Amino acid sequence: MIVKLKLFILNCISCWHKLFLRSKGFAFGAGCFVDGAPDIRTTKGSKIILKDNVTLISNPRHNPLLEHPMTFRTLTPDAIIELQSNCGISGSRLVCCNRITIGEYTIIGPGTLIYDSEGHSYDKEIGWSGRSVRTGRPISIGNKCFIGARCIILSGVTIGDNCVIAAGSVITQDIPAGHKASGNPATITPLPKILGGVGKKARK
Repeated sequence: MIVKLKLFILNCISCWHKLFLRSKGFAFGAGCFVDGAPDIRTTKGSKIILKDNVTLISNPRHNPLLEHPMTFRTLTPDAIIELQSNCGISGSRLVCCNRITIGEYTIIGPGTLIYDSEGHSYDKEIGWSGRSVRTGRPISIGNKCFIGARCIILSGVTIGDNCVIAAGSVITQDIPAGHKASGNPATITPLPKILGGVGKKARK
């Protein structure tokens, strides 16, 4: 009885947060769950799309590593953030000028930054501009990926299906399906087949 009551309360709170997010332009599929209030700043015309059964965690009771709520920023009217069905994200930041797509059943740990812009522009006369760039290259993360805590995934990167990105890794290049990336700069190695990887490469 107590467990059912707790679940009922959590679902009521989730519905309240979803109503707030809808007022900010979010589009929800069925069965989405939102625990804790995300930090939202959007540009008019941009889109944030959550397909069925997406989970967003901004409450540290669900993850002891969580240091800040889920953060969504769209910096241009054409920006699109799309979370495919059954993916789950805890306390990460998604900052979008172009497009960020996260695949089905992908899990992203707290403190991760996904940012599809170069950040600042360089001018040979004045050096680096203090104003941030409002253009970017799309980021695509495949299905059934595991992204560890406090990773950084930068503009133009494509991560294939069934990839693992180790905690604290910085991703500036494409990661092929079935591989693991770890470190800064990231080293790419095949995942074993038991984890959905390609297995060890045959020796020549």
